[in-house]
Amino acid sequence: MKKALAVIVAIIVIVAICAGVYFLTKGGSEETNASAENTVSTAEANESTIKLIYDGGKDMTPGAVFSRDIFGQEESYSEVPSCAGQGTDKVYNYGSYEITAYQEGDEEKIYSVYFIDDQITTTEGVKISDDSSVMFEKYGDNYEQTGNQYKYTSGNVELAFIVENDFITSITYTLVVQ
Repeated sequence: MKKALAVIVAIIVIVAICAGVYFLTKGGSEETNASAENTVSTAEANESTIKLIYDGGKDMTPGAVFSRDIFGQEESYSEVPSCAGQGTDKVYNYGSYEITAYQEGDEEKIYSVYFIDDQITTTEGVKISDDSSVMFEKYGDNYEQTGNQYKYTSGNVELAFIVENDFITSITYTLVVQ
């Protein structure tokens, strides 16, 4: 039952991301409370993109090459209409996180990483269930806010947190498509 719910939530997030990408690429505007040029944290300030390095150095940063040789066998797999390119995106579920990959030439590349539970953290150590103060401490206050979503963007990567009752309930890294 929990896995079915996680899959449904993941599909909703993917559809929402696709709709947002479609809206932004078609000339839409977005309500924000910060400037469009955001930085992540002091540690990331000199980096051109937000990074997600996990599990012994696996580069899960959106835009990086995806390979089953690196990530291993997924728990489940599905396909959805592409958000980042033409055709179909592939969704690889690894239990605590989900990677959506798109085809670019001969390579699969990471489009987004969605955290499913608190067993995975951002590179800076933030996880689902943390108090929102941890997010602000690690990433600062230079974010875009829409409702209860806080987005930090650097280079071509967006890191989004959803906060409910002062607790982080969702974390997603997404490639910014231009």
